[in-house]
Amino acid sequence: MEMWEWRRLAFRSAGLLVFVLLITIAGNLSSQKSFWQKENGSGQTAQTQKLSNIEHVEAHVMKQDELSRLGEHYIEISKTVTGQAISVRLDNDYVERTMTLTMKGASVRGYGRTSIKYHGGDGNFRKEEVIKKQKVSQTHKTARFTFCMNRIYEPELLESEDACYIVLRRPKEVYSHVVVIDAGHGGDDEGTGSVDWKYREKDSALKIVGCLKQILDGTDIKAYYTRLDDRDISKRDRVRLAKDAGADVLISVHCNASDAYDTTAKGVETLYSGRKKTTAGNLSSRQLAKDILDEVCETTGRQRRKVIRRDQLYLMHHADVPVTIVEVGYMTNRSDMRYLKKQKNQREIAQGIYNGLCKSLQRIEK
Repeated sequence: MEMWEWRRLAFRSAGLLVFVLLITIAGNLSSQKSFWQKENGSGQTAQTQKLSNIEHVEAHVMKQDELSRLGEHYIEISKTVTGQAISVRLDNDYVERTMTLTMKGASVRGYGRTSIKYHGGDGNFRKEEVIKKQKVSQTHKTARFTFCMNRIYEPELLESEDACYIVLRRPKEVYSHVVVIDAGHGGDDEGTGSVDWKYREKDSALKIVGCLKQILDGTDIKAYYTRLDDRDISKRDRVRLAKDAGADVLISVHCNASDAYDTTAKGVETLYSGRKKTTAGNLSSRQLAKDILDEVCETTGRQRRKVIRRDQLYLMHHADVPVTIVEVGYMTNRSDMRYLKKQKNQREIAQGIYNGLCKSLQRIEK
């Protein structure tokens, strides 16, 4: 074999060896990443369900004798004669106070602002009191109507041969109990964290709230959530959501931390404000805090600390409803952190919060 052939063979062999090594390293890194995501509470797993504050409302086909279902306030969107919609859907983003009606069909066109009519039970529907602004956009097969609302509504979408109707009702007109659940921190505001900072408060709080949502979705309690993903939410917007929704209570989920040189503090505690007296029926913020603390500790078996008065915190100083912050455990304590990072235990905490919420809502009814 000539020298140049030996060299070519050597180069090919070296290249093949490098390729095999790269594949092996990539496989190991992938396995390590999967393991890390499974063990690390701050990572996203393949089983993590993507949650959203946007509620999807499907259309109900309305019969002629069901006109009474339109209620006192509704938006009417006339269908064009040039093409009927094949599908109609309404997306309600209650955090952004935005409703979007989407019509899709083979030939959807001819829509505009003149397609929209506003109706009130007394004939004096003042659009500017309900809707900040509206926008109409369309392509060949899709028409989209976006309404920026002044308040939170629980819409019902009805459809006839000639029009679509968005019926506007306030949450308390539809549900007996309305609550706002807040996952503390989020986005750039990470909150506290474990000693090694592998686990962050914003992630742990969000996971517990996700478990609580699974419980509340199967009940007749209407819950609104300040965030269901990792985003920045101002304290003002958290309080505003409770006010706009006409909530009975506001519960904010957090994790605790102690001084870096003292990792012995552990257990569950709840906070309330005595500076602002907010009540609903027979329920005060202090009683709400006590109910949540009692039931979380009863359900989880974790150490019970105290109901603590904290007057300077924004949520509790500005909310107009009974409000509590539940500190579900100390991320700086080894025992608490072992408990907090397991999904089974996150569900236990959520169940305890739900049990305490139910106890408090019963006090409102008395």
